[in-house]
Amino acid sequence: MRRAEDRRSSALRLSRSAGPPARRDLGAAAGTGALSAACAIGLLATSGWLLTRASQRPPVFELAVAIGAVQAFALGRGVTRYMERLAVHGISLETLSRLRLWLYDTVEPLVPDGLRAARAGPHAAASRAAGSLLSGFVADTEDVTEAVARSTTITIDLGASVLLGTAVAALLDPVAGAILLAGEAVVIAVSALGARIGRSAASRATAIRAELADQVVEAVRSAAELVAFGRQDLIAARLDGARRRARTAALRQALGSGIARALATWAAGAGLIGVVLAGLAAHRAGQLSGIMLTVLVLVSVAALDQGSLLPAALAGRATGNAAAARLAELAQLEPPVREPLADASPAPGRRGAVLDHVEVLAPGAKRVASRPAQAIPASPILTGPILHDVSLTVAPGRRVALTGRSGAGKSSALHVLLHFLEASSGNASIGGVDVRLMTRTGMARHVAWLAEETHLFAATLADNLRLARPEATEDELVAVLDQAGLGAWYRSLPGGMGTVLGAGGRDLSAGERQRLGMARALLSGADLLLLDEPTAHLDPWSSAHVLAELLGSAGSRSVLVVSHEPGIAGLVDEVVTLDAGRVVPGVPTA
Repeated sequence: MRRAEDRRSSALRLSRSAGPPARRDLGAAAGTGALSAACAIGLLATSGWLLTRASQRPPVFELAVAIGAVQAFALGRGVTRYMERLAVHGISLETLSRLRLWLYDTVEPLVPDGLRAARAGPHAAASRAAGSLLSGFVADTEDVTEAVARSTTITIDLGASVLLGTAVAALLDPVAGAILLAGEAVVIAVSALGARIGRSAASRATAIRAELADQVVEAVRSAAELVAFGRQDLIAARLDGARRRARTAALRQALGSGIARALATWAAGAGLIGVVLAGLAAHRAGQLSGIMLTVLVLVSVAALDQGSLLPAALAGRATGNAAAARLAELAQLEPPVREPLADASPAPGRRGAVLDHVEVLAPGAKRVASRPAQAIPASPILTGPILHDVSLTVAPGRRVALTGRSGAGKSSALHVLLHFLEASSGNASIGGVDVRLMTRTGMARHVAWLAEETHLFAATLADNLRLARPEATEDELVAVLDQAGLGAWYRSLPGGMGTVLGAGGRDLSAGERQRLGMARALLSGADLLLLDEPTAHLDPWSSAHVLAELLGSAGSRSVLVVSHEPGIAGLVDEVVTLDAGRVVPGVPTA
């Protein structure tokens, strides 16, 4: 079973699942690789013949053809080797491009709730895929691509060398040819054995590398808190432990590769000795001249030399297979929702939203019988429904607040409307159309989402705003900044719309970030705004002030806002309270 899983998640299989390489590129790589191997064998064979024959001091014109052949083979080997590498690199870059697109198509449907569900799921593989695997998938794609390149190169070079070298040796002496073929088979076998020994170490090293990446990200995120409490030793100890484990795994992998290389070298040496002994026997029997004996030995050296590269290539393939297994775990995760093939969005206009007796089950939970309102537990139960029989209506142009304790299911309700989560029963609709019938593009035309922390891309202010509507003019950008209360801030920027934000650019306060996110939502032109705790990271005074400004900038749009703000009732038309995934009755409206 384990072997079958390894085959399914090999680097070559994963790369083919993203799309097979062009036959023209494979043909070019195979053809030039075979020519390169032929030139290498021809170069050693003619060089051996030339040197041995020259030692007998023949007339110079007898050596002219051999001299020309040596020059031709030397030049041809360099040219064909370059062309082979060029073709293999083309295959690698094409594979990397397709693999990245495949990974994006795989990960995109899982964001955000698919990965969250995976972390809470019962399978350890899924949990790893949601955390450490995702953080290291860029490096994993490069490992898979490198493994594909090495596998392609060694397969072509070794295959051509074995076939051509054995054929030439067999023509000179059949016994020596058989011994050479047996030696090459032993080299391949011991290399494969060494790769098998280092396979678990390669898998372990890949997993620890991802763990190190996670630890570094965690250290950066928690640096301020650790320094404030003087507990830098916590993350330092974890990083040091991961580093030691990575070093141990690397040493084990190197040991396996070293053993394989040593065994392959010994096997190649034994095969060469066998060829020499067989050649000497044929020479004593008068079946092989001294010059042809030299040619036989050098051809055998050329053929066996490619086998010495096999252990390193198989070690790289083991690393690539370990990376492919981790990436395959992502592909095995089920998206929380399925996007329809055709969009059935409502016509443009003022639209509201409705949740009608919606239930959402937690991963691994089973539907249970309804309980009376007074039986609601004091805290959310993670094994039960995330939402249970939730109904609310946001009429066109009205503002509704969704309140409740942390973990009550408020954000999940918004995610159902956004179709990030699938309702196990009930219905969610926008403008009277079931959200399950709306594509992402159609949803974006009607709904704008402001998360609790607005993400700023490492791009200009204009580019960050145009994420919502790429064709927006600069006047429209300025207008939404004024609406969101950022007009004075924008006019104080020396670079104006060309100011770079995000990583490596201008930093913004939490309030400025949320206002910028609101400006982005307003620019989208959506008639329904979903605000998910937009002031969660602000102090109480700033929170009330910013929330009032955000809701004021919404104008006549329909708004569903999740908030803990005590004074939210005075800013909206209705308040709906959730507790443990259920609507709490009897909360007065504004």
